[in-house]
Amino acid sequence: MTGPAALLGRLRDRLVSGLHRGRVHPGDRLMSVRGVADEFGVNPRAVMDAYRVLEAEGLIEIRGRSGAYVAQQERLGGVLSETSRWLAGVVADGWMRHLALPQLVDLFARATMSRRLRCAFVESTEDHMVAFTAELETGFGLHCEAVHLPGALDDAGEHFDASGLQAALAVADFVATTVFHGALMRQVCEKAGKPLVVVSATSDLVRSVENHLRTKGTLTVVCVDPRFGERIRLVYAGNQHDVVRVVLAHDAWEVAQLDPQEPVLLTRAARRRLLDDVHLALVAPHSPTLSVESAREVAELIIRLNLGHDRPADGGPTGDRSGPPTAPAARPRVRL
Repeated sequence: MTGPAALLGRLRDRLVSGLHRGRVHPGDRLMSVRGVADEFGVNPRAVMDAYRVLEAEGLIEIRGRSGAYVAQQERLGGVLSETSRWLAGVVADGWMRHLALPQLVDLFARATMSRRLRCAFVESTEDHMVAFTAELETGFGLHCEAVHLPGALDDAGEHFDASGLQAALAVADFVATTVFHGALMRQVCEKAGKPLVVVSATSDLVRSVENHLRTKGTLTVVCVDPRFGERIRLVYAGNQHDVVRVVLAHDAWEVAQLDPQEPVLLTRAARRRLLDDVHLALVAPHSPTLSVESAREVAELIIRLNLGHDRPADGGPTGDRSGPPTAPAARPRVRL
């Protein structure tokens, strides 16, 4: 059950994110109170209370029985007024800590952009790899190297020669993986002296999948690696094969049979494989995939590494000190 404060925060974050990314526009009608209540598993009164707070903040407009709509947003020099209020809050927080604005700007730059950090992302499925590395690169300015584990790897690490993996991680500032390989990578990273982040998916994605299964009874997953589909089946359907249907992106005939009006869980890797030629309704958007908790953990690690408080035991690479990170280029993939 989602509490009132958490519900308000999630609705606010979803709305603001949609405005900034151009997926939500002033005048758009929001989901009904009943729809939000069903999605989050809360009382409709709690949703109405949250909507009233968002209206008082100038983010939405409640039009009686007609419903709730996105309010008009003032733009200041191309920036949403909501963004300017957020920035003002950051500056005010700095002032409360006796940081003048120039000091705050310098601290932020040193803590986040002194080095372009290298992250080795370790996974065994293309679908998880593409989804998370895309967000780590674009959202955090990291240089991500995809390190593919053997497909049949046991997470306990039995009969696994880690020497090749350790060699691949030698140039990385830190390592990231998913919970599916968390236990193994903790052992490897301890030996290699590398910080490790075990990332998880955003609760919005989890909730969207669970809500779809609850209302529709079945879920179609369009992915590149069949093992990704098996993971979804295991996590959400207890391995019930009749509940989760897996369609591989390279199977043109199966993809062509999909109903474009029926929402599917389409991975970012599958969308790339299809070259955006197939238009399908989505159970959940491709971004964000990373959970708030994981994003915070990654951000804290970036700050520690930039400020030099958590350098890798082997000295690690110094990274590119020429300035802020540029758009990440396609990286070679290391297969073990």
